[in-house]
Amino acid sequence: MSLSSTMPHKSATEPYRAGVIGLGQIGNLFDEDPRRKEIWTHTGAYLALPNVTLTAGADSDEDRRRRFLYRGVTANAYVDYRTMLQAERLDVVSICTPTALHHEMVLASVRAGALAIFCEKPLAATSEQAAEMVEACQAAGVLLAVNHTRRWEPIYVRAKQLLSDGEIGRIESIVGYYPGKVFTMGTHLFDLMRFFGGDVQWVCGQSPDPRPGSDEEGGLSGQMQFRSGATGCIVSGRDRANHVFELDIFGSAGRLRLSGDGVAMDLYRFEESPRYSGYRELAPDAGIGRVIPDGQPQDSRLVSAMRDVIDCIGSGSQPACNGQDGLAAVDIACALCESVKLGNVRVDLPLVESLVPSSGCRVAGKQLLKT
Repeated sequence: MSLSSTMPHKSATEPYRAGVIGLGQIGNLFDEDPRRKEIWTHTGAYLALPNVTLTAGADSDEDRRRRFLYRGVTANAYVDYRTMLQAERLDVVSICTPTALHHEMVLASVRAGALAIFCEKPLAATSEQAAEMVEACQAAGVLLAVNHTRRWEPIYVRAKQLLSDGEIGRIESIVGYYPGKVFTMGTHLFDLMRFFGGDVQWVCGQSPDPRPGSDEEGGLSGQMQFRSGATGCIVSGRDRANHVFELDIFGSAGRLRLSGDGVAMDLYRFEESPRYSGYRELAPDAGIGRVIPDGQPQDSRLVSAMRDVIDCIGSGSQPACNGQDGLAAVDIACALCESVKLGNVRVDLPLVESLVPSSGCRVAGKQLLKT
């Protein structure tokens, strides 16, 4: 089958048939962790949606296949994902494998006639691969979503609305902190910074890793310039075990701070200074102040994300984090790596020069993540 438009292969009343490629942590196993109180896996999210039937899963590891079936899933388990795609008529495919495998698996899912693909982040290991994946899905009319899950988390959605409503005025700067690993965790941060600040014009990277040439994926810090004129600063932690994921957003009229990886949000306004004539200082907003999520949300963010993907199949709209968003996050990560490699120089974005549906793409980026 060519990468061309495919017709839906289900009636309007029957549930969507879903399959998961990769039954490891995010695919199925995180839900076994007693400390995780919400649904954290693609398997669990599919099982939570009444209009979806989890039909199959694929993984080369026998124990993972066994644990997938043990959850009471009325599904088939396959050693080879290609066999699963050929044998099952899947409407939705989740790809939860190592990043180096995403490219081939997305293209295979498109050829198999999937209506939607929900790919784990980062979307791909290179800008070339990410661009080709986005293009293939666009050409075939396949919905592509990327699991930067914070886009579906209520506190970040609320922050986006406050910023869009002008609560802190014109955004002037965004500082983001993440716990290392530029692709694994950094793309989450880059996606949120772009979610709040818009498209990025250029980046300049800096490596805090004393072994920048090591094979292990490191953390990168750096500068970022948004096309809006706002500036950005990326700060990478050196110890991955120290989980610090925060954003500090300054505007012409105030400040919005997101702390504790979604634990709390604080809104401040510039008010006339009680100490210095002719100056203003930040003060907690009297109306909003501090926002702390009230207990457990109605849905886990992954269930919310999966519901959004399913709803978009029927409506023809785009999910909160689509393929172009995933490509942009990969572009930022690759550009930071390229900047460090070239001696901390400015690297302009996007790395993808053009993206022409059905006719290939011209790409300037290079493979920067070891696969």
